[in-house]
Amino acid sequence: MKHANRLAAALLAVTMVFAMAATAFAQEVNVATGSGSITISNAAKGETYTIYKLFDASVTGTDNGSIAYTGTIPATLSDYFTKDTSGNISATDLAWKDPATKADMSDGLRSALKTWAATATATGSAKSDGSQLVFKNIPYGYYVVTTTQGQQAITVDSTNPTATIVDKNSSTPKNLVKTVNGTDWNIGDTVTYTISFQTSNYDGAGTAAKEILSYTIEDTLPDFLANVNVTSIVVDNDGDAQTTDDQVNLTAQFEDKKIVLNWYDEQNGKFLYDNGATVTITYTAVLTSKAAIDGDGNTNTVTLTWTPKDGTPGKLEDSETIYTYAIALKKVDDKGNALAGAKFELPFYVQATADTDGAYIYAGTAAGNGLTNQLVTPDSGVIVVKGVKPGTYSITEVTAPDGYNKLTEPVEVTAVKTGKTSTHTTIYLDENGNVTDQESSICVEVILENIAAAAVVIVNKAGAELPSTGGMGTTAFYFLGSILSLGAAVLLITKKRMAGR
Repeated sequence: MKHANRLAAALLAVTMVFAMAATAFAQEVNVATGSGSITISNAAKGETYTIYKLFDASVTGTDNGSIAYTGTIPATLSDYFTKDTSGNISATDLAWKDPATKADMSDGLRSALKTWAATATATGSAKSDGSQLVFKNIPYGYYVVTTTQGQQAITVDSTNPTATIVDKNSSTPKNLVKTVNGTDWNIGDTVTYTISFQTSNYDGAGTAAKEILSYTIEDTLPDFLANVNVTSIVVDNDGDAQTTDDQVNLTAQFEDKKIVLNWYDEQNGKFLYDNGATVTITYTAVLTSKAAIDGDGNTNTVTLTWTPKDGTPGKLEDSETIYTYAIALKKVDDKGNALAGAKFELPFYVQATADTDGAYIYAGTAAGNGLTNQLVTPDSGVIVVKGVKPGTYSITEVTAPDGYNKLTEPVEVTAVKTGKTSTHTTIYLDENGNVTDQESSICVEVILENIAAAAVVIVNKAGAELPSTGGMGTTAFYFLGSILSLGAAVLLITKKRMAGR
């Protein structure tokens, strides 16, 4: 009986079995005709628990009711169990990590039990409704209890007929992820964010696990986002987004930047949703003029906290960053002096009034009240438009400053990411007022504070003198008239001579 006692003691240590009375809230499953029962005290809603009888168990002798295990040892478990000449089964030292204490199951035995259970015939099985799960009327024996996450071993016999185990595989919530449907945006665009995380019905594992009562999702929702609207909240019980039967659609909006999801019904002692269910929250927001122009971009953070019963709240965080950019130009003469009064037409509309930085705010491609698509250079010669996506924009000069020629072709201005919130653009002009790659005495600088944009310098040259009235244009007409007159004279003389014959 020494080996049997050792096996029984080790099994109890491995599975954290303890005796306890069933609560008023229990899911009972009648298995067969027997006198024993197995209770999973912290059964997780949605998890399927299955029991398999590996060996028969009985109590023999008077030595504190020694347990005898009998039956057939599966070939896959022959390294972990042995049978003596009397037919009694005991565990070998290989079954435990520490031969001295026999206190923990080895990885090899754990894997072997899982492999055996995969092809064995189940004694009973049930999907938890979130309350205590009790398998009733089971024969005495040594059982393996499996879930979708793992397996445990348990002995049920006449000295331990109502065994209770704790699901050691429970864990904490995980995999909080925040995503956005694009990185680069125009001011005024509607951006879609998605928040998802994998739930757990318990915080912790084993006897230390605490029921999670609720989840709180808090988003910073900075002032660069407006018109925030939660479009969907889905609790996906089986992780298959295509199967709507296992999804729960909830309705809620951010209140004080928070959404609270109740997770446990304390009155009925049940979880409301499956253990491990994935929660996905989708919301939209409009990018406002408060958005930072490049630099570190515009980041908002989601924080997930959960409230365990009689436990310490847990927390996860994740962030997402979006960007918007600016374009800038400076109008100068061929000496590099700033020119006011040049009117440019943009391929989009902006707010007609500049902001406190002197920049114009992108307002879309449709005309509207208080909007314009034509801007005039001020005394500084600088025009800045902020809140655009990266790319190249074609800008046309429709009116040149007085005394200067209008540009004959559009100017290409590019919005690019510069990685900082201020820029300093320097170009050089040659003696003819043309942009050159060589450093020269004519230096044009464009310094933009608090706005990240690479400026384009546009040169206007003074108007050239048009041809005068007495110029080459009238000389051509005189020359043509002389030729015509000479031809007429020749024709007249010829006719007279022919008439005199």
